[in-house]
Amino acid sequence: MLKAYVKEGECLLPAQFDAITEIPQSAAWIDLNTPTREEEQAVEKLLGVEIPNREEMREIEESSRFYITNGIQFMTAPVLHSAHVGSPSIAPITFILAGSRLVTLRYSNPKSFSQFEARMAKPGNGIVTPKSDAGWLFLGLVESITDRIADILENVAAGLDETSNGLFDTSPGSRPMGTEEFRAALRNNGREGAFLSKVRESLAGVNRMLVYLSAGTANAKANKETRAWMKSLERDTQSLNAYVDFLSNKITFLLDTVVGLVSVEQNAIIKIFSVAAVIFMPPTLVASIYGMNFHSMPELSWALGYPWALGLMMISALLPILFFRKKGWL
Repeated sequence: MLKAYVKEGECLLPAQFDAITEIPQSAAWIDLNTPTREEEQAVEKLLGVEIPNREEMREIEESSRFYITNGIQFMTAPVLHSAHVGSPSIAPITFILAGSRLVTLRYSNPKSFSQFEARMAKPGNGIVTPKSDAGWLFLGLVESITDRIADILENVAAGLDETSNGLFDTSPGSRPMGTEEFRAALRNNGREGAFLSKVRESLAGVNRMLVYLSAGTANAKANKETRAWMKSLERDTQSLNAYVDFLSNKITFLLDTVVGLVSVEQNAIIKIFSVAAVIFMPPTLVASIYGMNFHSMPELSWALGYPWALGLMMISALLPILFFRKKGWL
């Protein structure tokens, strides 16, 4: 799908055109979302350079992700997507800065793109101005991406707080966690840990792209506001990366806590069985003795022999219980 956006006052709105070859020359942003080969060729003809294919976008070496061709800047970074539908993943997105025109090439649907489009459609968005170029639009889109990641991290933090409250809840009437709750906590923490690794990879890619752009020749020609905004976005990605590290450490702590609680529960169960075995050992001994049926046994013909044996078994069972309670083992 190919969409072109043109400036109309302080807004950036979708342009209406009949054919792919009729892309408006005034388009400030061209968004290629899973494009066909004909759409790719139309954009290549408009820019005068070839755009990378899907396989080239997956390359991880810096020379393949950041380069300049005929004065046009190409940058590729992994961006988080589909987090709002419960199947988060990352996919590379290529940003092409061609003078006053920004071209994005992607094969995913990050929510940050739709948020950026909605923001650009509103007057007073602070991005669309008569002097705004491709770099200014690019920074606005990167800001939308980082804002979206920040929102996601807030949700992750809230979920971890809920898990933490469940593990350490000591309020009156609270029910101890059972096997299913422990399993759910382990699954949730493991899932959040895997998700944060994807967030970290996305943030690292975006930060790497900003550092490359700020160190390039294009930044030297940029105005003071553009350089300040770029530096602010760098700090944002770095602070978010530090926050991801904090959440990762919290997940590790919660995982260790769950494993520790499971061990405590297992030890308590084993202790109960051990105590029960010790308690029943003396009565078993008494029963074994009086089950020998020797003729010379004095109690064999005694009328109170049976109650006597039962009493001995009860006493021999109570004495270990009292001893364990005194020692604090029960």
